[in-house]
Parts: sequence; C-alpha cells; structure tokens
Amino acid sequence: MSNESRIRSFVTGSGGTCARGVRRFAIVLTACAAVTMATAAQAGAGKPAIHAIGTLQGASYRIDVPAGWNRKLVVFYHGTSGSPVVFSPKDALSPMFDPLLARGYAVIQSGYSEGGWAIEAGARDTERLRRHFISQYGAPAQTLLMGMSMGGTLIAQTTEARPNIYAGALSLCGAVQPSDALLNQGFALRAAFDYYFPGVLGPLVPVPDDFRGDDKTVAKIQRALDSKPEATQALLRWYGAAGGKTLAAIIADATGDAQGLQHRLHGSPFDNADLIYVGSGDDYALNDGVRRYRADPKAAAWLSRWYTPSGRLQVPMLELHDTADPLVPAGGVFEYALLVQRAGYSGHFLQQYVNREGHCVFTPREIGRAFDELTDWVDHGRKPAPGKLAVSGGSAAR
Repeated sequence: MSNESRIRSFVTGSGGTCARGVRRFAIVLTACAAVTMATAAQAGAGKPAIHAIGTLQGASYRIDVPAGWNRKLVVFYHGTSGSPVVFSPKDALSPMFDPLLARGYAVIQSGYSEGGWAIEAGARDTERLRRHFISQYGAPAQTLLMGMSMGGTLIAQTTEARPNIYAGALSLCGAVQPSDALLNQGFALRAAFDYYFPGVLGPLVPVPDDFRGDDKTVAKIQRALDSKPEATQALLRWYGAAGGKTLAAIIADATGDAQGLQHRLHGSPFDNADLIYVGSGDDYALNDGVRRYRADPKAAAWLSRWYTPSGRLQVPMLELHDTADPLVPAGGVFEYALLVQRAGYSGHFLQQYVNREGHCVFTPREIGRAFDELTDWVDHGRKPAPGKLAVSGGSAAR
C-alpha cells in the first residue's frame, strides 16, 4: 500500500495539515546508526522527557516517555512503507501521539526491518523493541497496543499471540480482516481495470520490476479513467469504496502490492479465477472479458499465514474507521467482528466511526477521545457504545 499518501492526509486539531504520507505520520529520511538520547528543554505535562532513537537488529526505533510518566506503555504499529521506516533525531513526533503523552503514557515505535506487507518482521521487531524498553526503563504497569492500517493486522496477530502482555488495543483504520481477502480485492480491481483499459499498465502477473506507483503512474491511470467515464463508473460501482479522486491511486497501490509480494514470495499470492464480479452495472461483459489468474499455492499460503485472524480476541479492542475509507474499506471490519463473534469473544470488540472520506483521516482530538474510551473500558470495565465517535464540541475542522 505504497500510495496511501495520495489517499489520505493527517490533520491537526486546528485544521492544518501536519503530515502527509500514508506509510507513516512523520516521514523520516535519515538513518540513525547509534542510539541518541535527548531530554526535552521544557518537559511540561505531556511533553517528552525522554526521546530515544536507535536501531535493533536492523530495525530503527523511537521511544518517547513524558515527564510524569504514569508507568503505562503504548506500543504502536505503523502501516505499510515501501522501505523500512527510519527515525531521525531531527523529526518531531507526530501530533497524533500528543493525547497519549499528555495523559502520561510512554510510546514506542519500531520502523521494522522490512518494507511492504511486513507483518512477520513488524511483529518480531516490535516485540524486540518492547523487551528493550523494559530493559532500559523497567516493566510498565500496563501495556496497550495502537496501530494504523496494516498496523491493525499486527494488532490482531499480537493480541492473539500475547494476550497476557497487552491489556487492550486501539486500531485506527485497521486492516483487521484476513489479509488475503483485503489484498485480493485490490488485485481484482486492477484486473478489472485491465479489462476496460488494456495495455495501460502492462502485465499484472508478474508486475514488471520497473513498475513505479508514483505520481506519473497515477496521472496515467487518471487520464485513462477520464477517457472512458462509463467504464470508470463500472469500476467505482464494483469496488464500492473509492471515489473519482482516489480510484487511480487505489489501482496504482494495488499494483505495487502485487509487485512487492510477487517479488518477495517468488510467485503471485493473488487469485480472481473463482470470483464473480457483481455490482458493476456491467457484470455480464466484465465477467466474460476479465482475465483470470490463479494464485501460486505457496505464495497464497504465506499471505494467509500473515495474517488470517482467528478471532480469539481476549482483551478489549476498539476499532475506529473513516466511513469512506477507500484503501481499507470500513465494511471489511465487519468480517473481523464476525470472526470474533464465532470464536466466542464478541464482548471484547467494538467499532466506532467518523464520517469522513480518506484513509486514516483522524484529528488528534478524535484519537485522544477514542483512546480515552479504550482506557475507560480496560481500566474500569465501561465498554463504550458502538457507532459514531462522540467528540465533545464536534469534530475539529479539516
């Protein structure tokens, strides 16, 4: 999901854009080979008293501990990035974490040692960072999870694997449904695009090594879409979650996902051979004409392994989504809710939403409110109500 920067923007509570980039909130470009420590000049309430950056076995990390630390820890999982995230001492902490620091929580983040769909590496590297944090600062009284986009997949994987470590989780626009279901949807969209616009993007299996899902490619896709409005509407109707301004980036992103996983797995994990396209308004022609692909069994098995949730959610999880998220459609979260229900843990899952278009478009105030709802649930047993996130005074301006 390398084109998320074209699909969502993160905004401050005052309405200004504080970061753009779907891969992470703060885009960092400088490698940090040695640990650096900095003490905030003004360590007031919520301001980081400790800011540590370093590397652990090839994975960059960042640690922020506020003055007056409450001895509680938030472990954060970021979303996809074309290459591993590298933190720099020069980079300010994203405003999304301000509410957590203001409430006394420490925050740790691994940049992962791999890019792309890095579930395996992300889980391993973050667990290593958690253990490192304990060795440096002592065991926290409580540990919570928070993650965005692909980070939601990591939350599902981690809560199932380590329910005795984590007390609760906040998933933001999380890809919590089975990974093969989510990523195959994008693959099928790209295959449908090729039916309506043959030759624009070249082969899909395999995607050429020189494919780049950059601005130039997105512009090329957009020109094709603009040239055939009826075909574009058919794609929009079938996909169901994108708008005219985001469809081109979704298609480019799906192609990049296919390229990355085909290269990593030495085969394609994607399959539309048994898919019947329904809802396009052009279903007969689309199903008759779209090219069909079978997945490589070993590649498909890897994608299923990383990750298909079991639904054995043994701690509270609050999932917050934009209703019009085109990249990780909100409707897919219900598939995870059903998994949790079937496993007998429905009392531990809750979804809320904000009415907004984009991927992970939340204000710090909304994140803070959702975090408060989670901690009230975890600490006092007061499960919040599902539905629209209630933010006093209304949502901040975009």
